[in-house]
Amino acid sequence: MGRFTISDLVFRQIVEYLAAQTPAIYKILKTRVENYGEGAKIYMEVTIVYGYNVMDGLKEFKEKAKKEIEKLTAMNVVELDVVAKNIYVPEEEK
Repeated sequence: MGRFTISDLVFRQIVEYLAAQTPAIYKILKTRVENYGEGAKIYMEVTIVYGYNVMDGLKEFKEKAKKEIEKLTAMNVVELDVVAKNIYVPEEEK
């Protein structure tokens, strides 16, 4: 079949899109992707929306992101670390 490569930017765009679709994640602060022969290692720092369970929200996002990346790119995700760095408190409507 030959060799093919996938840019780190592709992994970054997939996880950023999925994070935007996740209600528990308000904003992505940093994304780092390292591509190795056995698969990709992804590190993210995010801002979480106040009121969501941080552990459940991040766990759900990680499972969904890993599954989607592997499905779309046919490459393994060796490691996916998502760190909650901030909490966003939405303003109450008057």
